[in-house]
Amino acid sequence: MGDGPTTARADEPLGPVFREVDATIERLARKRFAADPVVGERYSRITSIVSSAYKRHGAIIEHPLLAALTSAPHLQVWSDRRFRVSPEADMLAGNDASAFGNLLRYGADNFTRTIQVDVLVHNQSTDLLGAYESKRGFGYHDSGKKRSMLRDLRCLQMLPRSYGETQGLHVRTAEAHIIFYYGQCSVGRPWALTRADLDEHFGASIAAPIERGNAYFRERLDDLLAAT
Repeated sequence: MGDGPTTARADEPLGPVFREVDATIERLARKRFAADPVVGERYSRITSIVSSAYKRHGAIIEHPLLAALTSAPHLQVWSDRRFRVSPEADMLAGNDASAFGNLLRYGADNFTRTIQVDVLVHNQSTDLLGAYESKRGFGYHDSGKKRSMLRDLRCLQMLPRSYGETQGLHVRTAEAHIIFYYGQCSVGRPWALTRADLDEHFGASIAAPIERGNAYFRERLDDLLAAT
């Protein structure tokens, strides 16, 4: 079972997001690096910091995404680190037609593996239950990773409606998506969402808080690089 749905206060501030940015910048400032003999110590350090910032930016996007979702009064938001995939789902996960043509039972004991689901959202206005993974979406994944993504998405598409019932939720429809925030989608629609889709999809202001978090991250990163 998962952590279970909770509903946050509608006035949840972005303070935790900014604190996460501050903590990330502090870690980058302490980062050790090897000085490249061609460009020397300063540019080696700048390159190291920027490369690490790219890698950490996905988490910077995810924090305000979660804050925006949990602040919407009609959404219940949680995660499940061990979402259970049944043998039937794994067997049928070879193509999109099977994924959209089957609604399978989510069992407490009958499973072959687990998937970490970053975000689960129950929209109480529409009774839609969505399972989401969040990615930066500023680069493409290799073919092996794409196949793995699609297999997990197809399994998730078949199981969440029944899963929601185990959580005591009324679920009319269920969907699985990966959010490729900047639009470089390693899988196509209907699986992919981008920044332009978020507000309409969730029925709430989602992109603006993420952009505020991004702006603060850029500001703090610029200050760090200027001081290097």
